[in-house]
Amino acid sequence: MQKNERELTSLTSLYFRLLMAIVFLPFFFQLAAAATDILEVSSVDVPQGAVILIVDGLSSSYLYPELVPYSLDGRVLPKVKSDNLSFIMEQSCRVLDVRAPQTYTEAGHSVLVTGYTKALSDSVSGSGTTIYDIAHEYGYYTFAVMQKGDSSAICSKQDVIIHDATNSINEPEMLVITNIRDSGQKQIPLKVAALMQDSLPSLNEHLSGFPEGSQQRYDIYDNWAIDTAMDVMDHMQANYPEQHYLLTVNVGGVDSAGHYKKDKGYIDSIEGIDAACMDLYRKCEENNLAFIFVSDHGMAFPSPDSRGGHQAAKYSGTNEAQKVPFVISASGIKDGVIEGSYGQEDIAPTILEVLYLPDELRLSDGKAIPFRDHTVLKVSVPQKGRLELISNGETAYETMANDDILLRGVATGSSYIIRYTSEDGAIKYLEKEFFLEGSQHIDLRTPQDASKSDLFLRNPRYIIGSLLIIAVNITGLLLIRKIMKE
Repeated sequence: MQKNERELTSLTSLYFRLLMAIVFLPFFFQLAAAATDILEVSSVDVPQGAVILIVDGLSSSYLYPELVPYSLDGRVLPKVKSDNLSFIMEQSCRVLDVRAPQTYTEAGHSVLVTGYTKALSDSVSGSGTTIYDIAHEYGYYTFAVMQKGDSSAICSKQDVIIHDATNSINEPEMLVITNIRDSGQKQIPLKVAALMQDSLPSLNEHLSGFPEGSQQRYDIYDNWAIDTAMDVMDHMQANYPEQHYLLTVNVGGVDSAGHYKKDKGYIDSIEGIDAACMDLYRKCEENNLAFIFVSDHGMAFPSPDSRGGHQAAKYSGTNEAQKVPFVISASGIKDGVIEGSYGQEDIAPTILEVLYLPDELRLSDGKAIPFRDHTVLKVSVPQKGRLELISNGETAYETMANDDILLRGVATGSSYIIRYTSEDGAIKYLEKEFFLEGSQHIDLRTPQDASKSDLFLRNPRYIIGSLLIIAVNITGLLLIRKIMKE
């Protein structure tokens, strides 16, 4: 009797394991089938990734040649003198008027990566909310070197990040965090983490050679972050040249200088990273990486030779606190100045546009800034079939599609028709007309003339899964009956 009970228990356990495996089998089939095909409608040069340099607290008022910074009492403040940054801006696409909707660090970084005007760190922590989530979906790695803006939510979105747990130039505490998303793909993150760890002694060694509060410490602190980022770039180029990635770099000395070293120290700290910015820009060019230069917020000063701020009410409404730089250099993007008024929330969707990734940021209320005449179109279909992209009555592109497909290099500023026919002929001539301004998602997965029950019957993976569940149930019941009789 005890033997039968043990056999029954063992069989019941096996039965439920098999049943659970079969229940989820259709979903595994679905995930396998959901891999996105990426096709080129016209030839485009897609960057290998992007380096996002966030100069914390930098206002475009002190940097852009068209702007003049003023103190709260109405006096003109000094501007940055930087040959290298001036050269980078001349050779890049620069957006003249971009304003931060929230002028403090947590909010600024959250808006930058989500494209949502009211974003805070809890907005970042959600799924599908950041540029990092979208990048991960398309096989990118995400790395970061951050001295400020390093909320736990931002850290959690990185495969590897080194960040300053104290946000202190006098006593920095740099920590390396590794988030392994896929146990089968941990080699790259672990090697990048080891490289970042090896960079720590040089920071402390160089800082110790200068007194606390000295300009040299501010410059060393900021330049170390950029140098560490370039070490990551060299490592990826040497060992994984085909791997796409996003690298976020935050330098925190400029913001701290504005608060503690007055307007002169603020300007000196910006000029202190001038040469390193050029080195980073050049390395991006060499490695076909987009170079993106931004800030989380600006800095305002009550008067010349005074300490600054950006969050308090007397500062937050000023141009100096709100206006942030946005400079892009990438293959296929023409240099020049984009005029018009934009928000910091437009930066995240624009970064995705630069990389030809679809803008599917879940919370975003921003919109990609137009800077070129081609974009990416994502199309989702209910099942395998033929897809046509029609322009001016003629077929511009056609292909077989299954689940999701990305069409890169589709010309903007035109009207199109997407026409879909299922391979089995059950769905004929599903059409949708649209005007394409930027990245767009056309979803044809729920056509009006095809019910969910019809889709279930046409999809063999659901039928197979149902039959297997029935078979396991019958087999299990028969075996249990046999044991009970014994």
